[in-house]
Amino acid sequence: MEIVRVLHSGVRWLVLLNAILILVYFALAFLQSRPWEKRSQTLLTIFSSLIGVQWVLGLMMLLWQGSQTGFGLRHYWEHLFWQTAALAVAHLHFRWRRQSLADRVRYRNGLVLVVAVFALIVIGILVLPQGIQWRVYTGA
Repeated sequence: MEIVRVLHSGVRWLVLLNAILILVYFALAFLQSRPWEKRSQTLLTIFSSLIGVQWVLGLMMLLWQGSQTGFGLRHYWEHLFWQTAALAVAHLHFRWRRQSLADRVRYRNGLVLVVAVFALIVIGILVLPQGIQWRVYTGA
């Protein structure tokens, strides 16, 4: 199970890197009134997929740790709630895919989506006990 913990700790950096890339790319595209591109949709899909992978890894950790310590710890459920909300918001861009929205609106929505997901993630991290909030697991 240590590999799941290390992956859960590491995937967050991929999420952060992808989010920064989206924020810069979308902000420039919005300000320059660029047309919506397939690359833009791909960036959002990668982002929501990484959030999904992170959620599944977290669920695996919850089931493993909960089976050993009991599932009565409040922060398990609070963390799961906020991260599930982040997962749901991260996938909202699929609803916009078929709608006829202006390109600037698509870029604006993408920016708002990434910021909202990160706000939910931070709230979900802050409900954890202080000792594990920002811990980096290296497997060592």
